[in-house]
Amino acid sequence: MGRSRENHFVPKFYLKYFSEDGKRINLFNFARGKAIRGVSIRQQCARHNLYDFAPGLEEAFAKLEGETAKVLAKVEADCAPPAAGSADWIALASFIIFQKLRTTRAGHKSNATTDYLSKLILEGKPEVAGIDLNDIEIGDAYPVAIPLSVAGEMIPAVLDLDMHLFVNATRWEFITADDPVVAHNQYCEGVTNRGVAGFSCRGLQLFWPVSPDHLLLLSDRDVYKVGRADHGIAVTNVSSRSDVAQLNALQILNAHENVYYRREGANNQIEMQCVGLLKARPRTRVVFIETESLPDPVDGGESALLHQYEPLLPWQLKVSAIRIRKAAASVPLHTRANMYRGAGRVREPPVGGRDMAPGRYRVRRTTRK
Repeated sequence: MGRSRENHFVPKFYLKYFSEDGKRINLFNFARGKAIRGVSIRQQCARHNLYDFAPGLEEAFAKLEGETAKVLAKVEADCAPPAAGSADWIALASFIIFQKLRTTRAGHKSNATTDYLSKLILEGKPEVAGIDLNDIEIGDAYPVAIPLSVAGEMIPAVLDLDMHLFVNATRWEFITADDPVVAHNQYCEGVTNRGVAGFSCRGLQLFWPVSPDHLLLLSDRDVYKVGRADHGIAVTNVSSRSDVAQLNALQILNAHENVYYRREGANNQIEMQCVGLLKARPRTRVVFIETESLPDPVDGGESALLHQYEPLLPWQLKVSAIRIRKAAASVPLHTRANMYRGAGRVREPPVGGRDMAPGRYRVRRTTRK
């Protein structure tokens, strides 16, 4: 039998939850600025030979997707997330991490890094004399290979998060997208000079709509009070249209090319929100800050700093069931940005040494991709 040539980076079984007949789905395309009804699911969120760099990867994903489909069926039937630490909980968390790191968006960010670092190395080399590096793009043949190579190592980083299920009790549906797992950090909104949505960051939130009626949230329990989770209740009914719109806005802002939804009757409401947020969608998703070099008195060489991060989505999240705890709220914003999860520990800033010259590094340039 021939090998599959079209590889889905968002699985078909998942998109079927947002389809009325299991075959076709409605979407809003941001490049064209319009809604398109009844497109084939088979043609969505797929790329030719996406996983050819790793034979057997498509089959491994098929197994993970099969396990996840069974767990989601339980979630839908029981209207509750799996118990914390259970095999089903770990299966869902694992799928969420792999889903986040297998999309074309993840590949785009990986290629942005490859392009930037390659040009940084080539800058000033005689081999490229006369070539304007800005006129070319340097990337990997398989851009998702790098993010997927570390996906397994990221799973333990999220096992301490609480899982909560939002049940949509309105007539407005949850929507999804071609990058359906949204990493956000409501606790660090306002921080613009560094990344605060990494898998180990204090205040991390991972939003994943699993159907028009259900949405899973993984969040930092030391920062957020979600519904009545403190009383052992991991399910919250969402009865406010405003709350649904807030959660859908994350999908709209985070999507690479399309958002997807089930009911044609919802078209006008979803299309209006998509159009309303078109200008707010970030044009760049990766920032590189490079400093001037400083002489190192220890070894006579020079050193510079390069900081890469993904800014938060430009959105102040306001969902009535999600609140920041008083103790967490008392921490200054600049301190929150330095924190990671675990007993209030804080990352220490670099202090210098043989690998870093002491002193203040001045920014040489900032690049956004």
